[in-house]
Amino acid sequence: MRPQRKILLGIVAASLVISIAITIAFATRPEIVETVFQSSSESNSSIPDWANELIDLEDDEQTSIGLEDDYNTDEQTSIGSNGGGTTTTTPSKPATNVKVLNNPKGWSSSADKTKNAANIKWPVLSPNQMNAGWPIIERTGGVEDGLISEFVLMKETNPSLSFSVECNISGNEITALLPAGTQIHALVPEFTINADKILYGNSEIKSGQAGFNFTVPVELTVVKGNKRTKFTVYIMTLNTGLPSMSITTNDNQDILSKTEYKKCNVFAGGGNTANGNYSFGKNQSISGTAQIKGRGWTSWYYYPKKGYTLKFDKKQSMLGLPAHKEWVLSANFADRSLMRNAVAMELSRMLGAEAIMDVRFVDLWVNGIYAGNYQLIEKIEVSKNRIDIADFDSKLAPDKVGYIIEATGHNKPEEFYQWTNGVDVDRPSKWVSIGDHFTYDPISGDIFYSSPVYNGAIYTITKPSDTKLTKLNEKKQLEYLNYIYDYMNKTEAALKSGNYNQAAKYMDMEAMAKWYIVEELAMNTDSKLHASCYMYKDAGGKLKMGPVWDFDLGFGNGKYANEKHINKTYLDETAWFKKLVSMPEFRAVAKKVWNNAKKKIPTLLDFIDDTAKLLNKAQAVNFELWSITDYADHTYAYSTEKITKYAGQVEYLSEFVEGRIAYMNSKIGKW
Repeated sequence: MRPQRKILLGIVAASLVISIAITIAFATRPEIVETVFQSSSESNSSIPDWANELIDLEDDEQTSIGLEDDYNTDEQTSIGSNGGGTTTTTPSKPATNVKVLNNPKGWSSSADKTKNAANIKWPVLSPNQMNAGWPIIERTGGVEDGLISEFVLMKETNPSLSFSVECNISGNEITALLPAGTQIHALVPEFTINADKILYGNSEIKSGQAGFNFTVPVELTVVKGNKRTKFTVYIMTLNTGLPSMSITTNDNQDILSKTEYKKCNVFAGGGNTANGNYSFGKNQSISGTAQIKGRGWTSWYYYPKKGYTLKFDKKQSMLGLPAHKEWVLSANFADRSLMRNAVAMELSRMLGAEAIMDVRFVDLWVNGIYAGNYQLIEKIEVSKNRIDIADFDSKLAPDKVGYIIEATGHNKPEEFYQWTNGVDVDRPSKWVSIGDHFTYDPISGDIFYSSPVYNGAIYTITKPSDTKLTKLNEKKQLEYLNYIYDYMNKTEAALKSGNYNQAAKYMDMEAMAKWYIVEELAMNTDSKLHASCYMYKDAGGKLKMGPVWDFDLGFGNGKYANEKHINKTYLDETAWFKKLVSMPEFRAVAKKVWNNAKKKIPTLLDFIDDTAKLLNKAQAVNFELWSITDYADHTYAYSTEKITKYAGQVEYLSEFVEGRIAYMNSKIGKW
């Protein structure tokens, strides 16, 4: 075994970590790849606990890791457009049009395939271990020891791949694990040998000139002199029941900035079709070009598992969600249940909220390295299917366009000085003023101001975007900015007066009540107008709170809202909410909203249970990479940091939600 491979053993997923002051162990990686995280596994000979479950059949069409939806030559169709600008693919032969040599007998139907696959002893491959192979950035030509020194699958020859991969050679097994949904029925391998030739059956095969159907193991014979040695090739795809997304940057370099996009290619596919919108259809996938950058605040500067903003070049629908260019990939490093955002959005749906950014779970690969389980979330944008307000047009008067505002306390110099690990500490020096009230950060694109009514509150004008406003001269910019500034000031002044009728002139109280109930039940750390508190105003309409966003430290997972507070109020003594809950009229609106959804809300516990089942295999693979005991001391509740099993994290979340439902029933019942 080459020395680099010994080093790589126990190393996983790279491309994601910025070189910042995080206490995390790194290992050296061979030249063919760049940087990787330290795996919790020490050897590829050890089989993780979760792997035994993956051998079980998924459904009638899907079997163990690597055997996803059935491939049948009768079903082959041409690549076609899905109408979103990227492609939806069905099984297709490689671009080289090389003949596939193996045609497994008796595998003419899905039933035959499932039956026969169950009788094959597949190896257990983990994306966190060396037996999964590794992405190729630069071909090394292999090593001199060993009959087969290199066995690779190159994207240039195999367009169904999202990245090139060098297979692991261990003993007489050659293995590689690819993202879910990758079509492996017609792949052309390239190899380097220290022998006379390689045979498939009795026929010699040449590197890069023979295709194989790797939905079954492929047996090859290496001939050196009079000696013949058999090797078995296992090419498999990750099967957690969830789809995979694979992001490959054009330069294969890490994503190090949350303000500058990098060009990339995107592949997504796979998943157990029994999971509905949490999977792609049989033999379906998407591919397209996009841009990607980092996102988040604490999660970006402090957590080793990074979140991203993804922007397709053309609109793309994803997993049953309407087509759009922009999406969020949330890492959920701080949330060891992996589902708090989904739970909050489900609660928001139960309450009848107008704008909800929907969620899908995916297993993410970045530059060929497994990165963990992520949430694909609709990004907060002006759109008919997201926030349906009038889009910006400079020809329209300020009161004829829509606005999205975020309350975020991060846009102040002390936040950059104290909480960015030194990465962006000098950014405030680049801020510029717009008019008398606004500050513009040209790096992030944020245009924000400090509230003159509620001391400490900072509001960022998210829409209209800075890219649209900065195309205008300052006088024209200020027409729009001052309009929403004045409207917000009147709203806050009316709230502060305690006069419900006055406040209701500016704010949609039903939308406010729905947002308040979600945030109060979740005891969400950011909800006190600290950060991620979104609101929007349509042309001719009132200000509406929502959509709810960012709950990784909610539901008892933040030190400011742990289990000791489960029967206490959270928002009622802060900012806007102190005045709102003091108004009998607002309490009546909130009570009506709660009572209308009262029968549905307890089913949130069923949603948690169902989601835990959905994530059961994916969470195990995720926590093999990101240890469930790796905590950031400045964020976790004292209770959740002591829970070392996923089932315990889910149980804690369920008990917290159940307790808060009971508390809210009692509290609102008295209103």
